[in-house]
Amino acid sequence: MYMVVVFRGGPHRFHEFEEFVDDAGGLVIRKDVFSVNRGSYFLRNELRVLCVVPEAEEEKLKRTARRIKGEVERVSPGPETSEILMACLEVYDTLASTESWIEGEDLPFEGKVLERMLKPSSLNPENRVAQPSTG
Repeated sequence: MYMVVVFRGGPHRFHEFEEFVDDAGGLVIRKDVFSVNRGSYFLRNELRVLCVVPEAEEEKLKRTARRIKGEVERVSPGPETSEILMACLEVYDTLASTESWIEGEDLPFEGKVLERMLKPSSLNPENRVAQPSTG
C-alpha cells in the first residue's frame, strides 16, 4: 500500500530524496519552493514536497530525509483526494511501464481524473504542515 507524505527541508541535495522516491516506486506529486525572509533580509529557501511512497519504505525515506537535513511527515488525505491519488498512480504506472505511445482510452481510470488535479487544500487541515511566517 502507499502513503502520502510531505517533505520539508532545503534544496541542497534534494535530488537525492527525489531519486530515492523514484527508486522506491513512489511519485512526487507537487513541489513548492519558497523563501523565508525577515524584513528585507533573506534567511533561507525551503522546499515543501507532496509525495506518494510505498509504506514499506517509510523508515528508509525518513533516514534519507534526515541525512539531507529535512523531515518527512505522513498526512491523511480525505477519501476523495485518496481516490484521485490512487487513480493518478495507476495512470503513472501504466505510462511508465509502456515503451510506446498509449491512447487515452487505454488508460486505467474512471471518471475525469486528469481534470480533477490534486489541490493542496484537499488535505485534512489538522494534518497540513503549518506555513512559516515570512515577516
